[in-house]
Amino acid sequence: MNRRCTSVVTNSNDGQSTSDNKGHPANIHPAFGLVADSLYLRLVDARMKKFFRFFISKQFLLNLAAVVVVWILLIWIVFSYIKSYTNFVNKGVVVPSFYKIHMEDLDVFVSDKGLEYEIQDSVYLDDWPKGTVCWQYPRPTDSTGTKVKPGRKILLSVVPLNPKMISVPKVVDMSKRMAETTLNALGIKTKISYQPAVEGVGFVMKQLYEGKPIKPGTFLPKGARIELVVSQGKTGETTLMPNLIGLTISQARERLMNLPISLAPQCDDCQNEKDIERAIIISQVPEGGENAVVSAGTTVTVWASVTGRPQPSSGTGNN
Repeated sequence: MNRRCTSVVTNSNDGQSTSDNKGHPANIHPAFGLVADSLYLRLVDARMKKFFRFFISKQFLLNLAAVVVVWILLIWIVFSYIKSYTNFVNKGVVVPSFYKIHMEDLDVFVSDKGLEYEIQDSVYLDDWPKGTVCWQYPRPTDSTGTKVKPGRKILLSVVPLNPKMISVPKVVDMSKRMAETTLNALGIKTKISYQPAVEGVGFVMKQLYEGKPIKPGTFLPKGARIELVVSQGKTGETTLMPNLIGLTISQARERLMNLPISLAPQCDDCQNEKDIERAIIISQVPEGGENAVVSAGTTVTVWASVTGRPQPSSGTGNN
């Protein structure tokens, strides 16, 4: 019996084995290559069958059914909402304009509108009619094009009947510009007048309301006007110095109101502002009288006492 054998072909240069035209190593019998190819094809075929078998499996079909149900549910919800919204738009209530309707007329205004209202806050507006609506939500249909459900509550803001009250700050000794800025920022208007002063130029000497001194912390309606008396410096003018002894501090302020003279009261036994205003002047510098003349803008210092008698600790200017 003749035996068939194959020779191993090697590369004489590097000693590595070569491969045949099917990609198998040349030193492997062809039968083994055929077996390997067959096994590979069977493996691929098994994987493909397993892959396609998944699409008809119970798990896949259940997941697919769940996805289809969810999509159908979403589509139904969307179309139901669109149908409901369409009916709402067609049957909704028109929102009227509440702007500038007085608070006392709101009940009558909404009586035939199919709506309710609620005043939620008040807003101070200088150029808006007092006691009327200045804001609403939802806004009127004629500006938005949308309607609301019957019985919808409309939120309103109104301008109060009484003006906003502002606490007046102290602006005396401030510069004219700073005082005006401070008051205007609070909604208080200003009027400027000038008075000679030996201390300097451009600072506020007095703050007046309706011609009378106004104390810091006093409440005034927003938009009220305060007069600021601003120092003019030395002008060379003179004025008579009145005798203030025997007057209260309050009376002395009124006496000097129309004179270019500032008042600096001192009171050792005064406990509060009320005591100061009612304290009786017992001494003044410079002295006053019929022939007493001082420069315009002079500051007169007065010593006063609640009892009207000199105090041991008071350094009075006159004995």
